[in-house]
Amino acid sequence: MRRIFQYIIGSRIAPILIILIGSFFAFIISLSSPKPQKGIELPKPTPVFYEVITKKDISLKILTNGEVKPLNEINLISQVSGQIVEAADEFVDGGIIKAGSPLVWIDDRDYKLAVISAESRVAQASKLLEREIAESELAKNDWEELGLGEASPLTLRIPQLREAEAAEKAALADLEKAKLNLERTIVKLPFQGIIRQKKTGVGQFVGTGSILATAFSTEEVLIALPLTDTELSYLGLPLAYEEERPFSGPKVNFYSLVSNKKSEWEGRIVRTAGSIDPLTRLVYVYAEVINPYQQSPPLAIGMFVDAVIEGKTIKNGFLVPNSAINNNSNIYVINTNDNLEIRKIEVLGTENDYVIIKGEISEGERVVVSPLNNAKEGMALKPILLDKNIAR
Repeated sequence: MRRIFQYIIGSRIAPILIILIGSFFAFIISLSSPKPQKGIELPKPTPVFYEVITKKDISLKILTNGEVKPLNEINLISQVSGQIVEAADEFVDGGIIKAGSPLVWIDDRDYKLAVISAESRVAQASKLLEREIAESELAKNDWEELGLGEASPLTLRIPQLREAEAAEKAALADLEKAKLNLERTIVKLPFQGIIRQKKTGVGQFVGTGSILATAFSTEEVLIALPLTDTELSYLGLPLAYEEERPFSGPKVNFYSLVSNKKSEWEGRIVRTAGSIDPLTRLVYVYAEVINPYQQSPPLAIGMFVDAVIEGKTIKNGFLVPNSAINNNSNIYVINTNDNLEIRKIEVLGTENDYVIIKGEISEGERVVVSPLNNAKEGMALKPILLDKNIAR
């Protein structure tokens, strides 16, 4: 045994054996020594931005746009035939016309002669009627003197009298028609308007039904405004609505740039379409502006304008940023312990980048307005008041 131990000490494996023995004892010591216990790590509060909400009455506004179109646009048509002998200075493209002012004069000589001829026929018919009345009275008196009973209509010249009355009515009708044709030799515009395009001029022969010009009214203009079904509900108007009395529809403000300056006009919604556009799924509402060309600058036909429609007023609503709404029905509220509470809300409308809501919220509460991933009821938060000036 002693020889074996001496051999191991003297051999090359002695250092390796010493290392193994030392490692074994170190392992035994490590197993027997006490281990330190790990502490419980609490999750850190999540930083979020918030705003304090307030309750107020909020008027809904709908933003849309449309093109200004004339309420009335017509072809100015000649109702008689003849040569144009005169035209007003305003009878040009773009001419501004007053209602009822003469525009075109058609040669009226033939029509004056027709009136004289019709007056002559009336005089003859009236004379014949007077004679038949006298003859009928005379026949009646003669028959009564004979005392032979009831006379026949023919004996009393009743058919001749009716014929004379009809002849006079026909002559009077011809006279009225002749006067009407004479009156129509002067062509007028039935409303205040503007000549869009002139199609004829002095010296031109025109027939009955010839188009002399196209013109549109400047007394009112019409703007069709597209809305979604939700936006229509903000107005509180149904489909196929028509205002019951003038100026009773929702107010509309129109805006456009004229000579690089922002101009404004005011109008009213007068009706809504009775159907939804099958391609765009939009419904059109129609606004009118009264006397647009009497304003400065005028709301001209063909202009493209932005519109702000005043909708219904929501009592005691809350105005919060779009970023505060989650899944269109939830809102995140920070309670007094800085923990998250998820509340149900109802979206009632929009205003620019804000949403108008009602629901399980109270005035003065803090609403989260920054993104919050994996939100859970009761999670700890680190509230940071949003500086609106920096946010802008």
